[in-house]
Order: sequence, then C-alpha cells, then structure tokens
Amino acid sequence: MRQYFQKISSRPHFREIIVLVVFTLALTVPFISQAFHWDDIDFVEAAKVSARNPTQYHLEDYSYRGLHRQEYPIRHPPLLSTYLGLVIRLAGKVSETFFHLAYLIFPLIAVISMYALGRRFTGQPLVASLLLLFSAGFLVMSHTIMGNLPGTAFWLAATASFVWGVDRSSLKLLLASGVLMAAAMMTFAQGVSLFPLLVFYALLKWRLFRWKTVTAFMLPLAAFLGWRYFIQSRYGFAPAISYQVDSRLDWQIGGITVFIGSTIVFPLSYYVLFLRKKVDVLVAFLFVPPLVTWTAMYLISKGEITTFQGIFIAFLATAGFLVAYKMIANVVRDFMRWVRKRRYDTDSLFLLAWFAGVLAVYFVTSLPFVAVRHLLPLFPPVILMFVRESEEFLPMQLKPRRIFVITTLVLTLAVGLSAAIADNRLANSYRDLAGGMGAQYADNGTKVWELGEFGFRYYMEQAGFEYLGVDSVAEPGDLVVVSYISSKGVVAPLPEGAYTVVSRIETESAFPVRTMNPWAGAGFYGNLMGPIPIVPSTDKLDEITVNMLYWETE
Repeated sequence: MRQYFQKISSRPHFREIIVLVVFTLALTVPFISQAFHWDDIDFVEAAKVSARNPTQYHLEDYSYRGLHRQEYPIRHPPLLSTYLGLVIRLAGKVSETFFHLAYLIFPLIAVISMYALGRRFTGQPLVASLLLLFSAGFLVMSHTIMGNLPGTAFWLAATASFVWGVDRSSLKLLLASGVLMAAAMMTFAQGVSLFPLLVFYALLKWRLFRWKTVTAFMLPLAAFLGWRYFIQSRYGFAPAISYQVDSRLDWQIGGITVFIGSTIVFPLSYYVLFLRKKVDVLVAFLFVPPLVTWTAMYLISKGEITTFQGIFIAFLATAGFLVAYKMIANVVRDFMRWVRKRRYDTDSLFLLAWFAGVLAVYFVTSLPFVAVRHLLPLFPPVILMFVRESEEFLPMQLKPRRIFVITTLVLTLAVGLSAAIADNRLANSYRDLAGGMGAQYADNGTKVWELGEFGFRYYMEQAGFEYLGVDSVAEPGDLVVVSYISSKGVVAPLPEGAYTVVSRIETESAFPVRTMNPWAGAGFYGNLMGPIPIVPSTDKLDEITVNMLYWETE
C-alpha cells in the first residue's frame, strides 16, 4: 500500500503547491487587520527599537508587569524584530495591516516545507501540509506576529533541506539547511533543539562525519554563539532562553497531553486511527483513563473546572496520550520487523526523536505554563506520523480511507478556523474598547491610568492612557482602568482599600468559542488561565473595571 501512495506522490507537484498557497492565503489574508494580541506587543516594541538601532537589544525606560527598568532586556532572539523593524522603516509607522502582510511569508514557508517533508516521509504530502495549515495551533498563530510560527517555519524548511540534502548528498541543500537552521535559532529560543535533531538524523544515515554534513552545521553554530557573545560582551549577561521556574512537572505533563490532543488533528480521529488493534485499546482504556480521570476529578473537586470540562479534559488528554503511545509503538514495531527481516525503517525513530526532543527542550525553556504556541515545533512529527498511519488504515479499501482523511481535514479545519475567529474577536475587543474609552475621557480633565499588559495595554496607551506601575505616582481622584485577564500576575495590583469601583464593563462576543478565558476554562496562550486551549462557550471576553483612587499610591 505504501508503494501505491509513493507512485501518486511521484507525479508533478506544482498544482498541489498552488493549492497550498491558495488555501494559506485564503485562511490568513482575511485576518490581516487583526489587532495586536498577547505577546505580539513584545515584538512590536522590539521592532521599534530595531527600526532605530538594529544592534540595540533592550527597551529604554520600560515597565513590564508593574516593574520599571532603565534598560529592559528584549526577551526574544533578534531576527523577527529586525525584519519587522524594516517594515516600520518602509511603512513609516507601526501598522497591524503592514505587519500581518509582511508576516504572510512565514505560513507559506511552513506549509511548502511541510509538503517537502510529506513527500519524504509519507505518500500523501498534500494531506500532511493541509493538516498542518488547518490545525488550530497553526491557524491562530498565523494571525499573530509572535516568533513561534516564523521559528517553526524556518525549522521545517531547515529540516526538509537537511533531510533531502543528506539523502541525496547535495551540498546546496545542506548549505541551505545551515542558513535556515541559523534563522530558526535567531527567531525563537526553541530553535536550539533543531541542531541535535538534525545531528541525530545524520547519525541514523551514517553520514554525520562527511564534510558536506559538517559544513551544514558550522553556520548555525557560529551564528548562535556569535549572537550570545555579542550580547554577553555588550550587556554583561547572556540572552535568556528559558522561562523556567519551580513548577509541578506532573501537572504540566497532563496539560501538555490535553493541548496536544486538542490543537493538532481533530481529536476523535486519533481514537479511530490509533485504536485498530486490541493492544492499542488495552493501553488506551486500561492504563490511561485512571491517570487523566484522577487529574480531572481533582480539578473538579477544587472547583477549578465544571464536570463537563472534566470530561472534556479526560477525552483530550487521552487523545494526547495516544499520540505519544503511537509514536513509541511504531518504533517498537519497526524494531521487531528489523529483528525478523534485518531491515529497519529509521523514519519512525526520527519522528519520535523529533517529538521527544521538542518536549525535552520545552521542559527546559518554557515551563511553568503550557501554551500552544510553544508546542508548534512538534506539530509536524505528529502529523507525519498520523498520515503514515492513515496509509495503512483499512487496507485495500480506498474509498472508506479517503472518506476518513477528508472528514479529518474538514473537522480539523472547523476547529482551527473557529479558534482563529474566536481569538480574532478577543484581540479586536481591546482595540475597540480603548478607542471608545479614549473618546469618553479625552476632554474631562481626569487623569486616567491603565493596569494590564498585552493588547489591552498597547491600545490603551495608544488612546492616551498611562501605564500604572510600581514607580507611578497617582493622585486621589485619578481613574484606573483594569482588565481582569490582562492584569493577572501584574506585580502592582491596586492596593486594597485605596479605590472604589466606578463602573464595570463586560466585553462580549456572540461567537461561541473562547481561546483565553478563565470563566470558560480556556487557556490557549497559557494553561494558568484555563486547562483547555479551545472551549465552546459564550462567556464574557473580559471584565473591565474603572476604579477611582481615594488616597495617594506609589
């Protein structure tokens, strides 16, 4: 059956790439006016600095989470902010539309690179690429300007170039992979895990010590070490690559399984495809449910989630466990085939290494919270493994298998597009709110502060309000506008007994999906907000309070 699909994939690919480009633009261009959202603001501020001085790696006189610093270090590698800085210089201003237009190149790079990997590891490259494009994590992040999707795009392009370069012993492809590896490392912190992954692939193919392969690794290594040396010599510290603080590893593993099970492929398809054998059913329904059920029951007992959310978590976590289980089971299966036939397919081992390597680096760099954007680099191996499994589903029954694949694509797109629309509504709500409040308080003579971060902060400052931090000096009678969601974790909350609530605004959206919402239990950008990344709900988007101070605060 694999040979049948390989024959299909040997046909001309130009039309399929055109299909991918059309789908990518159709799913991204309608969102180019989306408001800046969540950590977009980090890249906006860094791009402003880069537009003035590309060698500067700090923000001047900047406050974050209530704390002010004369020199606030930029928290991300410089490539994306440098690129966006060029956009500012060309456009002459910071513009959501111009930034999103410039950002379109990254989802295009990602899906075309995924197509190249699909040709190498599966017989259905178009299906693999569409599953990546339609996934909720990819679609939502393609409408932001954060570094995770560009970093993943460079990761995919580097991997595709390297894999094909090693297989064909092509110096051009290997040199291209070196440039793209460097780009990935200079775009997001997780890019460092790409280096050992590709070293592992070269080892599997017994080609690590060939001069062409070694040459491919020299450029990214030099770029990464050179950048760290530059920052160390100029600022006296190396750039951070980790958010790591003390955290409960068991809870984070549980959160990761929920996020994997819900944001890549439509979760029910994992159950259908991965539970074809009795041993798979045994693992899924004998060992996994006690683990996820205990976690769900614990959260329900604490009142952190509803019973419905607990059932939903158990369903999604089991799907995530099935992904990890199937990755391992495929390696064991291929090893047993090697024992019997002395022919070992190393592809499943490479995909497992990719999956496990991303998770390992994630535990080092991105805890204590789980966020979909940090998991993007492990989407491709999961999808490639899923497509490979689908090729062996219902042998010799092409029509049912085709129906399964098409249904999975449609349902994955439905979830992904719903999440993208919901996130768009949330992002735009802060821009609309700030515009209305700016007009309301423009001429009343009252000093108005804002307390919150992310898109809320950006648009409130654009409307003329000032950020309230630890070092701010406010007066009795001043007003402070607070976003419940955007102020969670802020170092300088309003002191108890120092204010009275003047008014309360609940921002709303009729669209029945939420991505970042404590009332619905949604935590797409961080599971500290909610344990499920995407939740069907019509709960309020945010709660905004206008507070009047009645004694002086500092």
